[in-house]
Amino acid sequence: MNPIRIGLVGLGRFAALHGHIWQQMPNVQVTAICDRNPEQFAIFKAWFPQAECYTDWREMLQQQKLDAVDVLTPEHLHKEPVVAALEAGLHVFVEKPLAHSPEDAALLIETAMKHNRLLMTGHVLRFDPRYAAVKMKLSAGEYGPLRSIYAKRNNGKAFFSMYNRVAPVYILGIHDIDLMHWYMEDEVCEVYATSPPGADRSGDLSWAMLTFSRGGIGILENNWLLPDGASSFADVRMEITAEDGAIQIHDPEQSISYIGNNKIDVPSLIAGFELHGRIGGALASELEHFVACVTEGKASEILLPHDALRAVRVAAAIEQSATERRPVSLSMYERTGQA
Repeated sequence: MNPIRIGLVGLGRFAALHGHIWQQMPNVQVTAICDRNPEQFAIFKAWFPQAECYTDWREMLQQQKLDAVDVLTPEHLHKEPVVAALEAGLHVFVEKPLAHSPEDAALLIETAMKHNRLLMTGHVLRFDPRYAAVKMKLSAGEYGPLRSIYAKRNNGKAFFSMYNRVAPVYILGIHDIDLMHWYMEDEVCEVYATSPPGADRSGDLSWAMLTFSRGGIGILENNWLLPDGASSFADVRMEITAEDGAIQIHDPEQSISYIGNNKIDVPSLIAGFELHGRIGGALASELEHFVACVTEGKASEILLPHDALRAVRVAAAIEQSATERRPVSLSMYERTGQA
């Protein structure tokens, strides 16, 4: 079997995680890497010495014989490289969110369907064994109908300068919007959101209430305010309330604590880990799934394009609600892809 030839577009912090995983897969060859900043090439060339380097993804797509691309550009820069890759006949994995607007997200799905190519978005928590186990438990029906889901996903202040390019809901909240849809098996019909007065779309704090069509409620808390002295870079919690029970998820899990002179560090080992030089965890499982689907020529049953689109629609409605200080209905987003 010939290896899958992959090109990487965007070589930032998260791309390094992808690259470390790609290099350990025997059936994958990263043959091209692209970033507009050539200083980013060094770490990736160490993993992929035969890969050609580009500062323009257009040139990469024209010159390279690829099977797939992994798009890791900032959220608002997904559309053009994803469309171009699909039109070139390549399969695409793009990090979450699928796009920065419902219109762009819908266009990407339309393009993938037109050219019969696979398009998957990195909703990595569907491959986290904790969240997947909860999905199985809920699907078994023993807890009865879901009434509410509260999701907190807060990250450190140190990351805010890196990620303040878009509202926090597109980076932090998008994970839990997807999980709420997955668990509720229902659609959001209205959102009401708030952020600090005077904050623009790249603010550091957001709260939102999501109303689902069958009456379920979701509460979404996101911020970039964890202090440097926190025990982990993230503070994540989900509380699910159902008619006949409740489920709680905490991350990081309190299984190991590294106690130093200045602070306690609690790593999130289930989400991602290194075992004898090999990366494991949800992201590795997700990328392995993408390669399996490309190899077998079949669509994913886990990462569905429509699910990625509806998460973007809800995120856009949350951003609109926080800006306009009013509830926003999802009906117009669902009909036209925009408010």
